[in-house]
Amino acid sequence: MTNALPEILNTTPVATSRLFSIEQVDLRFSNGTEACFERLVGEGEGAVMVVPMHSDQELMLIREYAVGVERYELSFVKGRIDSGETPEQAAHRELREEIGRDAAKMQGLATVSLTPAYSNYRTHIFLAQELFASPLSGDEPEPLETEVWRLCDLPALRQRKDFSDGRSILATFLAAERLNS
Repeated sequence: MTNALPEILNTTPVATSRLFSIEQVDLRFSNGTEACFERLVGEGEGAVMVVPMHSDQELMLIREYAVGVERYELSFVKGRIDSGETPEQAAHRELREEIGRDAAKMQGLATVSLTPAYSNYRTHIFLAQELFASPLSGDEPEPLETEVWRLCDLPALRQRKDFSDGRSILATFLAAERLNS
């Protein structure tokens, strides 16, 4: 196998929505094989997910409606990075909008791709500590509920049917690892 990237021969828009577009990408691989792929292209600079620490041993989750699975889900604070924002600025804004707090200490944990074979969508995961009140009106269609979970209860949280976002599950491991280092 060679390290040479396939040559992009052509990119054709297939469909576009308010949030995403689908592109057909015609490729030529280093061995001469040509193939047609489709990819989902997210608008903007991706998203952030924030693990807010309520105390040294407790974190905060939000409960909000997830239309993809048609139910209310527990997850961490999350949202799109607005035009002109850095991921860290977006993390601070989303904290303020979703739980009415900001953080004196914000640490990047990881940047992850959801489905790199099909999408360019990336999520920047942060750990927020030393929270303080700082509400900001957001774009949520209904008020979000918050729940506080102890770090020692994370294994039980990961088993819940309403805690299924893979990014959130990963974030529990990343946060615990950072807090224990």
